[in-house]
Amino acid sequence: ERVTDFEVSVSETDGVVSMSLAGELDLATAGRLESELRRVEGGGPPVLIIDLRQLRFIDSTGLRLIIGADARAREGGRRMAIVPGPESVHKVFELALLDKRLEFIEDPSTLEGT
Repeated sequence: ERVTDFEVSVSETDGVVSMSLAGELDLATAGRLESELRRVEGGGPPVLIIDLRQLRFIDSTGLRLIIGADARAREGGRRMAIVPGPESVHKVFELALLDKRLEFIEDPSTLEGT
């Protein structure tokens, strides 16, 4: 089994939880992101930022996880924002027309400590 290079790091500032994804998010690594998302969501943070700047690759499995997290945030009255990744990663969101449905922000520090 090929273990792809994927890391999730989580930090919290003033109730804003930031998840930084690095490497490749695909079928092989999606389970790790899902368990981290569930753990973080369990704390009910008012704002969740998913930072894709270090992500090299995302497939439909990864997209579905992010859409699911966004739906759960909306249902719970919480906010989820995404810092866009490199062009190749962001293109996947554009092709799926998710750049219109999800909230993308350029600078995560604008949400922290407001």
